[in-house]
Amino acid sequence: MNTKYELVLVDDESRVTEALEREIRHIFGDERFSIKAFNDPLISAKYIADNRDSVFLVISDLRMPAMSGSELLTLVRKASPEIQTILLTAYTDIEDIQKAIMASIQSLLFKPWTRDSLETEIAKAYELWNIRRENTLLASRIDSMLKEAGEFQKRLFASTIPSISELQIEVSFIPFETFHCGGDFFEFRRLDDNNFFVILGDVAGHGLKSAMMAVMLKTAMDELIALEPGLPETPDLFLSSLNNYYCQLLRNEPEVLIDLVAVTISIEKKRLSVANAGMPSVIYVHQALPEFLSGGNPMLGAFIDAPFTQVEREFVPGDRLFLFTDGLIESVPHFFTMKGPEVISTLQTMPEQPIEDIVATFRSALPGGCFTDDVTLMSILFLPEASHG
Repeated sequence: MNTKYELVLVDDESRVTEALEREIRHIFGDERFSIKAFNDPLISAKYIADNRDSVFLVISDLRMPAMSGSELLTLVRKASPEIQTILLTAYTDIEDIQKAIMASIQSLLFKPWTRDSLETEIAKAYELWNIRRENTLLASRIDSMLKEAGEFQKRLFASTIPSISELQIEVSFIPFETFHCGGDFFEFRRLDDNNFFVILGDVAGHGLKSAMMAVMLKTAMDELIALEPGLPETPDLFLSSLNNYYCQLLRNEPEVLIDLVAVTISIEKKRLSVANAGMPSVIYVHQALPEFLSGGNPMLGAFIDAPFTQVEREFVPGDRLFLFTDGLIESVPHFFTMKGPEVISTLQTMPEQPIEDIVATFRSALPGGCFTDDVTLMSILFLPEASHG
């Protein structure tokens, strides 16, 4: 259905609105848009608010008894930022004109107007409104596509979370709100009855490109493991092979770097092996005592044949492992990073809380109370034997 958009005229003198309407119809005809005239700005304000999707331009007199033109156009701007506004005045009252400018008017027309100026300003307003409207529609479509990409990511990664009787696994995955999708990715893999493999990664950057890279890299890891099934048993060798693989895969994208932590859990031996490539230190709570497990390894994709090391720890039932991306503890615009003791303190105050509550607590501790990057927090609790099954 083709909608005829509207131009609204507002002046307390009917002779002015009638003259304007005659002039505009003479210039533009009746086909491009319809014209609605008001002599009461209060009534016009309600009409514009109720019809904000069809009104493309408001031309208002500056001085009117019930409401000034600058006040009316401020209301119009609140109702719809896309509606164009022109102020009509026979005065050079600086204060009122300054108020009108603050209302973000497109332009001023002075009484008596000329046909050329009227035609030029209305044509420009119609073009700008169309451009802004198309941009708004495009932005909405892009936002919708990003949300779909984010939902796809969540479904893809969530499908990898297995049910392990010896472990309680929780994951909170929150893409950066502006883009709805991002570069964080994770995977859980049971190697056999007694060995379990965990990956948490973070592709540098934001938005759709990072999300696409994350999905691509997760797929590449599957391919690498298929070629060398024993790699996940030794996280340092896994990172080494993965780094060389990425250096070749991303040789045409040298700015793409990946942070990644790999953890192998031997349930039978009650042993952890952790290799970290650029991620925040894994926090291991062993018998209620927290420890940072770091590695000093480079990010993946930076240097081919780079060396990687791993750390190993014993675990007992009740121990807990926290893995997270830097978005949980950093606010990039504020150059803020939570210090290690503060991170530990936050986790220790919430020993039994669900992971979403823990994430909310970290969010509230950041400047502005919001995340500025993709955020993933992973918790792995080693259950007591009585809880198995």
